[in-house]
Amino acid sequence: MNPADQRLVKRLAWVLAIKLVLLYGLWWGFVRDQRVTVDAAGMAAQALVPGFETVKGENK
Repeated sequence: MNPADQRLVKRLAWVLAIKLVLLYGLWWGFVRDQRVTVDAAGMAAQALVPGFETVKGENK
């Protein structure tokens, strides 16, 4: 690997590390304390929602 490639790999590694730190910081600041309660009735209502109906017939 030539020096230019090694420099590019180092820069990409730094950018990736910075992005991961920023994403973790955003998660820690905004998402960490959010909780969603799921009960059986609510889940059943979501699971039993009627879906799309297919039209049976000839394909032209």
